[in-house]
Amino acid sequence: MPSTRATPRQVELGALLRRIRKRAGLTQPQVAELVKRSHSHISRRERGELGFEEQAELELTLTVTGATSEETSQALRLFRGGTDPNWLIPGIARDLVVVTEYESVAHSIFAFQPSLIPGPLQTSEYARTVMSNGTSTEAQIEDRLKLRMARRQGYLTGTTRFEAIIGEQAIRYPACPRDVAVRQLRDLCEVAELPQISIQVLPFRLGYDPSRDGGFVLIRSDSASVVHVEQYRSSTTLTNARDVKDYLDAADRIRRDAVGAVATARLIAEIADELERAE
Repeated sequence: MPSTRATPRQVELGALLRRIRKRAGLTQPQVAELVKRSHSHISRRERGELGFEEQAELELTLTVTGATSEETSQALRLFRGGTDPNWLIPGIARDLVVVTEYESVAHSIFAFQPSLIPGPLQTSEYARTVMSNGTSTEAQIEDRLKLRMARRQGYLTGTTRFEAIIGEQAIRYPACPRDVAVRQLRDLCEVAELPQISIQVLPFRLGYDPSRDGGFVLIRSDSASVVHVEQYRSSTTLTNARDVKDYLDAADRIRRDAVGAVATARLIAEIADELERAE
């Protein structure tokens, strides 16, 4: 039976099929006619909401839309693992495709980062500094930077509620030069005034809480909740209900321990002033 839940592999497969179709200059109704399916089938498949019952039907879709052999191999790999609710992804490129698809239908997004500014709130200077400390080439950094800035623009101009909780370490000991940090912190103060954006700081404290196990993003839509966990050289996307519930509980606890939005804005401004005076 085709899946009715948008798993990570189905979301990436849907995005791949959409790119192939658009490159061929075909509309969804045209593809539907070619494969003898309804327009609704094609639309839901491209959103990752509906899987393929048979591999042959996927192969037919790939053939009529002119997929390359490499694209066909990729699509078949995604199809074979399509029902897995969780997904560990080596590298960074493919996970952004999946996360962006989930973000596009979200009504609210919660992000916790203990030691870095969350990606959608990063200025281009800050993002470049963080990206440049790895093994990526300059061309790869430029591509990633463009994508990150496009995502940032979507968050700042859209209507999706974005709730960010940032560890005090990321504010007091920023992962960038002091002058870049000052501009990043000033930018946070401005962004926090947007109606759909909420920014809070989680202060240093003794004892264990879920924040010590690292950052995560909780993406919620009308159809599902998804957790994205990004590590140094890989990322994990979770849709399993039990896993997601654990992160929902962790988010609630982190919220309770975080400084309020008004006090957070004041704290960030004070630290920016301190860093500026130290220059």
